[in-house]
Amino acid sequence: MRTQRIHQPVSAPERAAARDALARLRDGGALIVEVKRSSYALPAFVAREVMTLLEAFAEGQTPLVSTSDEEVGTQQAADFLKLSRPTVVKMMDEGRIPFRKPGKHRRVRLADLIAFEQKLTRDQGAAMDELSALGQDAIRRAREKGSFRHGMI
Repeated sequence: MRTQRIHQPVSAPERAAARDALARLRDGGALIVEVKRSSYALPAFVAREVMTLLEAFAEGQTPLVSTSDEEVGTQQAADFLKLSRPTVVKMMDEGRIPFRKPGKHRRVRLADLIAFEQKLTRDQGAAMDELSALGQDAIRRAREKGSFRHGMI
């Protein structure tokens, strides 16, 4: 399956319809589809994925549907990670993002991009926690020395 843009700009009425459908599903409603005059309840895991799409629509975003094995180029990877293309290429060349190079162009699997993004988010969170702890430690030491002033923060 190729990545497909499933909708172009979401209008205000479409956002409202998505919010309404989302509210009904969150209230325990089943996701029912009708095929050839017969109704079927979709499995819960499919309903959860549809809810993710509805959340994006409700927020006015344009969701994409793809498989995790699909490969994208460096510009698409950069767009996905919200980084510049040269930064993504550098990370690939450093071995931080796995890729393959069939010919002249680098290709990266969406699953690898998702894993990298999750690791990056975890690393950023850990760095923020460490920075916060260092700041708290500096405040504690300044108080112990009597050099802390409330205007310092």
